[in-house]
Amino acid sequence: MHADQERQLSPVLILAIISFAVFMASLDSSIVNISLPSIATFFDVDISIISWVVLSYALMLAGLLLVFGKLGDVHGFRRIFIIGFALFTAGSLLCGLSGSINQLIAFRALQGIGASALDAIAPAMLVMYLPAEKRGWALGILATVVSFGIAAGPILGGFITEYLSWHWIFFINVPVGILAILLAYRYFPADSAVQRQGSFDTTGSALVLLALVTLLFALNQGLDFGWTSPMILGSFALSVILFALFVIHERRCSAPLFDPALFASRNYLAGNIAGTLLMFAYAGTEFLLPFYFELVQGWSTEVAGLLLAVPAIALMVAGPVAGTLSDRIGSRMLTTGAALFAGFTLYLFSLFGPATSPAFIIATLVLFGIAIGIFFPPNMSLILGSGGSEGGGVASGVMMTLRNTGAVFGVALFGTIVVQVVSGLMIRSQVIDASPAILSAGFPAAFAGGIVLCLLAAVVSYATSTGPSGS
Repeated sequence: MHADQERQLSPVLILAIISFAVFMASLDSSIVNISLPSIATFFDVDISIISWVVLSYALMLAGLLLVFGKLGDVHGFRRIFIIGFALFTAGSLLCGLSGSINQLIAFRALQGIGASALDAIAPAMLVMYLPAEKRGWALGILATVVSFGIAAGPILGGFITEYLSWHWIFFINVPVGILAILLAYRYFPADSAVQRQGSFDTTGSALVLLALVTLLFALNQGLDFGWTSPMILGSFALSVILFALFVIHERRCSAPLFDPALFASRNYLAGNIAGTLLMFAYAGTEFLLPFYFELVQGWSTEVAGLLLAVPAIALMVAGPVAGTLSDRIGSRMLTTGAALFAGFTLYLFSLFGPATSPAFIIATLVLFGIAIGIFFPPNMSLILGSGGSEGGGVASGVMMTLRNTGAVFGVALFGTIVVQVVSGLMIRSQVIDASPAILSAGFPAAFAGGIVLCLLAAVVSYATSTGPSGS
């Protein structure tokens, strides 16, 4: 397809197909969790084994983002998108057909590989296929769709597991995936010769994948194994060694997987730092809230799930508005103000206790969703607008890798703070068995750390340059 034909394609249709893919990937990151007890019972395995159903997906998703970003630049976004959705769809079918827990874990990893391809290049595809004046609006919609997928996962997963079976949380992806592949094949612009350039760095890809997987494993499992256990310390050490080897290799490689020159752009560097810091706070907060709802307030899982959807709904409203505004006034003031606003909402979270009223809790959740919704679309627009026209897949892949790594860091950080504070108030017992008053005492310290992260994100965001294009 020629360039003049590409420009005639409907931005709404392109956005709809890409959003569809990202929605499925984000939905599958949360839909499985609520079905884990049923899956564990079906295969007769304990929690330590069943956790790998989630972990295998998450590790592949985060570990391959940079790889697929580079593959998109080398082989074309359309091709990688279709391959990614095909892997995701095949993985979904095989997950539903799994006859053992080992098969399910392996096929969830295959699903994660496909989801990684979709997540890595989706933002870059919007920047490439849509006109510049639509970029912020489209990224706002994309952020909304991701949030909606994460929020809908527990609700939809619970309904399907209750009235059908856990197998169908995977089977429903199959017809949806086939339809998306056909639409992408029919309507996406063909990959241009300009885009398909360069070669692929296999050694660098293997090194960064192993480095990220070992790092994310240590962060994800640190609380369970113990931060000073040989397993976790060994994983951290191996990750450092692998990252060092990756840097050495990239400096000597003629066609590196990642070009450090990307970070020569102040906006790209500052935007990524700010986005990662806020993702720390966002993911950590989302991790703690279910424990507060269920263990401190004593609410049911169903009620907790509905409350967790409140920030997502607020984000869905605020995201597109913020994206559209960033197209007109730039990203700097929006991201700076949103980060400060997020810090204020975390202060409100720190006031939560056993007697906090539901109205105050819901109002705070709404404000939190609005703050996050205002921040991320302009932040993404800034980053991708300053990453250069070449290597857009890598620019997007780096951004998504940092976001996912930041999310895992946030969960580990907030969880560790709460455990340490609550453990210090108890004599001999599990943290999860603490009284509501003692358990809630651990939350303010974690949220105080989140406030600091938000303030740092605001400072870094303010350091970016102005301009609607984010350049």
